[in-house]
Amino acid sequence: MKPMIAAALLALSVMAASPAHAQPPRKIRIVLDVRGDERGGDGLAGRMMADVRRELQTVSDVELVPPGDSPRSIRIVTSAAGTFIAASVLVTERYDRETLMVLGIEDDDTANRMMALQIVNDHQIASGSDTAEVAKRLVAALNGGILARLRK
Repeated sequence: MKPMIAAALLALSVMAASPAHAQPPRKIRIVLDVRGDERGGDGLAGRMMADVRRELQTVSDVELVPPGDSPRSIRIVTSAAGTFIAASVLVTERYDRETLMVLGIEDDDTANRMMALQIVNDHQIASGSDTAEVAKRLVAALNGGILARLRK
């Protein structure tokens, strides 16, 4: 009887150590929107978009999605003067219907108006001499700030 109990305990411990249905880590889905002053025609917003996208792709649990596929957005406004580049970042989120129901807002008109709003969850500003440097600072600040809070 004792060998049978020992074998059962061993089998249970092996099964507990290696879960059969391990779920992949949850991805944080975010829309990236970069805008800038393009009067000079140098493509600053495009370069910033590419550099921020490249930096965000190094964060394993972040997935960039098209507009409309996530209520959460990273909005960047960038400008340059000479060799100085600055970027202001807002991380915003839209209410969803389920959250509004929990908050007690059941009226459709009020709920629709609130779902159209963007709630600011974080604001960062970075500056530097090139877009790659600014993008690296911004993503590091987001990763250690709002993204770290969302992982909890």
